[in-house]
Amino acid sequence: MKTKLLKISSFLLLLLSLFTLTSCNLKGLTLDEAKANLEAAGYEVKIIDGATYCDSDQNEFFLFSSELENYLYAEKGDDKIHMFFFYTIDQASRNSDFIDYPDLLGGQTNQLVYCATRQARKDAKL
Repeated sequence: MKTKLLKISSFLLLLLSLFTLTSCNLKGLTLDEAKANLEAAGYEVKIIDGATYCDSDQNEFFLFSSELENYLYAEKGDDKIHMFFFYTIDQASRNSDFIDYPDLLGGQTNQLVYCATRQARKDAKL
């Protein structure tokens, strides 16, 4: 009886572990996935290469082109989202403290730093 209970609890623990691991998105949201999600939700999406963005007047956070791979901006009515795709997670973490837009929720997922309204974040599937 004790052995049977141990086997059942081990099996349940294994199932719980598998469920936990498969529910996580280990690779994060890619630029193409974000663009597709937002366009499907009716957003007007604009993507700028990192070097171009860093050299422009839009670069209000003084980001470096050696760190920023791409910038995505999408808007639909009052909902908007700014997405900064960095080359590495460390670069994203270093810059996430400086990237802030008033009245927008900020966050980081792997190499992505974003600021968005609640609905835009939901529509982007973050």
